[in-house]
Amino acid sequence: MPTVLMVFAASICVDAQAPTNAGRSVFNVLDYGAKNDGSANAADAFRAAIAAAKAAGGGTVFVPAGHYVSGPIEMVSNLTLDFDAGAIVQFPATRLPFTPGRQQGIETLTPVPLIGGHDLENVAVVGRGVLMSSNADWMKLHGRVQPNGDNPGSADGPHWEQLLNDLNAGKTIPEEEYKEAAAELRPSFIRFMNSKNILVSGLRFIGSPMWTVHLLYSENATVENLVIETYPGVHTDGIVVDSSRFVRIANDYIDTGDDDGIVIKSGKDADGLRVNRPTEDVTITNCTVHHAHGAVSIGSETSGSIRNIVASNITAVDTENGARIKSARGRGGVVEDIRFDNWTMENVGEGIVVTNYYLMEGETRRGQEPVSKTTPIFRNIAISHMTIDGARTLIDIEGLPEMPIENLRISDVMGSGQAGLRATYTDGLELHDVQLNPAAGPAFTVKKSINLELDDVAEKRPIEATPVIRLEDTPGAIVRDCRAFAGTGVFLSTEKGELNKIVLEGNVLKDAAAPTEESDTGDKMQ
Repeated sequence: MPTVLMVFAASICVDAQAPTNAGRSVFNVLDYGAKNDGSANAADAFRAAIAAAKAAGGGTVFVPAGHYVSGPIEMVSNLTLDFDAGAIVQFPATRLPFTPGRQQGIETLTPVPLIGGHDLENVAVVGRGVLMSSNADWMKLHGRVQPNGDNPGSADGPHWEQLLNDLNAGKTIPEEEYKEAAAELRPSFIRFMNSKNILVSGLRFIGSPMWTVHLLYSENATVENLVIETYPGVHTDGIVVDSSRFVRIANDYIDTGDDDGIVIKSGKDADGLRVNRPTEDVTITNCTVHHAHGAVSIGSETSGSIRNIVASNITAVDTENGARIKSARGRGGVVEDIRFDNWTMENVGEGIVVTNYYLMEGETRRGQEPVSKTTPIFRNIAISHMTIDGARTLIDIEGLPEMPIENLRISDVMGSGQAGLRATYTDGLELHDVQLNPAAGPAFTVKKSINLELDDVAEKRPIEATPVIRLEDTPGAIVRDCRAFAGTGVFLSTEKGELNKIVLEGNVLKDAAAPTEESDTGDKMQ
């Protein structure tokens, strides 16, 4: 609240002047009846100014400094919505009309976004203004269902969960069921659907009903230079790229709470497999994420597949996860050709996470299944040049028995935290130049994996009572060019009868009390 009051106070004495734009069509909302003292809802003024711009063939709707209150703003093609420095627009929580959209990877009726539209081109939402909406007020209208006993809860409500279950069961959904589910949903702050040539730039967001910037079925979009402050809002992801392509995300500061900072999605479960639209060709760079489930996440809605994603120059602070790639049985889709590079993380829950066991609210874990179109596939992922300073678990990798994670390469990583690396069910996992210093347990534990290569991995502050590396059921693994530091007890531990299946090359282990051992007590060491 103090931040809000300061922002409001700073705007009161600023004159409302339109910019000088020679030869440019500019439509000032004050000329269409907007009040810049917050005394009246400006939704009709925005609507009139946008209609005038549309009639002129396009232009800029300009919002000068001042305090405004508005309902949803529906955009049109060839429109720039420009919020000047000192302009603050408050969007109160209220029941909204429904429109076709997508929520958590499911095509459904949704509340209209606070700003945006569908089937648009050449649109921009820009400026140095502030856009505000109270997540707490929206939650009073649309509360989540908390887990209780055998009830796993719901991200939204019982009608929403019923819709998800009926879709996965292949039932024909009547319109009334969609409407009942939509009544439990909250809108995105900005959402563009089936649109192209999009720019969102320069703005500051304080609070959000749900996802802050949502790009759905869209292409050629730039999201840059934003300040997104929605902490500790519920499901207030910062930037969501959803079955879209040719997207550039850059130079953003995101402080969100109960969801991801930047996340890539492509549909969920049966409905996502039906739609089958990928997200591809996305770059993310020079962003800072403070408070989030994941700083940059891929999934768990992977059903339409996700490919050609690069996330570089990222700083993550106080997030539950850093770099996170997640899916689950039932999702399906292929996640491939991913690069995360040049990160720092401080005080995170898990630094690097690649898992096919993710559960959303309302979901329960499924057992092993035959491989089918609902089996998620992860392959060709490179994670490099990362420093992790403080984590409960530094690296957590969980493939499926029926579909191991394939060709995951992790290189040039330094990390300190409570637990080191734990990996299961991988094919072609490579670790190159990785130094981990956990407070407990082996630095590197890999189980049930094939074609494993550990190259120049180390624990510089070894724990004498536990091995540096613990391998279980990893036939043919290669351990090369590693060094045991002073204080090492056992460097490499395997299950009994498995050491002769490991290839050791070029290792310097003279400072280890025991370079290798065979032991069936590996689980007790973790």
